Amino acid sequence: MLHLPPLYPITDATHAEPLSAQIRRLGEAGFPLVQFRGKPLEAQVQWAELRKSLEGSRANGGWPLICVNDRADLAVLAAGEGLPPWGLHLGQEDLPPAQARRLPGLAAIHLGTSTHESREWGGVDPACDHAGIGPFRATATKSDHAAPVGLEGLGAGCSALRGQGLAPIAIGGLTQADAALCFEAGAESLAMVGELHRTADPSALGWEAQRLRWRVRPPFRPGQGLALLGGSGAGKSTLGRILAKDLDLPFHDLDDLIEADQGCPVGAIFATQGEAAFRALESALLPPLLASPAVVALGGGAWEAPANRRAVAEAGFAPLWLAESPARAWERVGRDPRRPLAQDRGAFMARCAARITAWSQAPMVLPFGHSSRDLAAALLDW
Repeated sequence: MLHLPPLYPITDATHAEPLSAQIRRLGEAGFPLVQFRGKPLEAQVQWAELRKSLEGSRANGGWPLICVNDRADLAVLAAGEGLPPWGLHLGQEDLPPAQARRLPGLAAIHLGTSTHESREWGGVDPACDHAGIGPFRATATKSDHAAPVGLEGLGAGCSALRGQGLAPIAIGGLTQADAALCFEAGAESLAMVGELHRTADPSALGWEAQRLRWRVRPPFRPGQGLALLGGSGAGKSTLGRILAKDLDLPFHDLDDLIEADQGCPVGAIFATQGEAAFRALESALLPPLLASPAVVALGGGAWEAPANRRAVAEAGFAPLWLAESPARAWERVGRDPRRPLAQDRGAFMARCAARITAWSQAPMVLPFGHSSRDLAAALLDW
């Protein structure tokens, strides 16, 4: 099933703040995915704001990912300019997702839809990998909404969607007070507009929603091994050491193991043997670390290799993507001589943008500005 953040922010075109500025602000707050909804703005204005948002995301390592609401035409325009969005959300009266999939540049994006009743919950277009259920209650941000489904309807919809392998998203009039009940009903994420744009600290809402979801659906089992993945500077080693101590498990840093095996720093390996040789060393030395439960911190590019993903899955380890903003990661490690792939900001961001698709295949751990100790405590709170 598709992995989603606990809160799914949606832009609000009725606000004075431009949509591109909203997306930038929410990305800086720590949200990895934002839905671009431009109604009721004119199409030309929407396109200008979407293009600006996608250009900003690309310049910052693909962060945040952007899903376009309703406007398949704008998604096609963006893809044609080399700025394909992460996804496209289509309502019941929009272009059917299977047809949207055939449009130029949209073959690989994520497709979602909205559902409002049992007939729709059981017959979601197979082109979709996620779907909204609602509205949970009446909402001022969408005047033409269907009848509210309430908690009972949300639970029935989540069960039906999960049975089809779809990630269910609660939508419609939601506040932070609804989070625990919605997660207990089976929602993977809560789409939110009003409260996220009213609050002075949206990251606090994201952090609390993440804690509540982990309490309902823990990200790993007791005694299970963990594989931490993510970009350079995300904090995998620091978090891994804390988790290993708290869980009474061994800790392994794959980069440190490679340095010990080769008798020289990672930078020297890149300089003398090249990146391909380093990637081969990762794949060769990873399996022994997975022989028994442990906490293993992977290098930034290790998760791109299918062999490494298979090794983690076959060992029964839980992969966790430490999803830190690439801009914050660059502030920590940019031009560190010990990190050969963190010498140029543009190249660093391009590499993050290329890798985020692979990283997002794993459940995410979102720092929202918190320390590694806070993250570990929240992960183990259940």
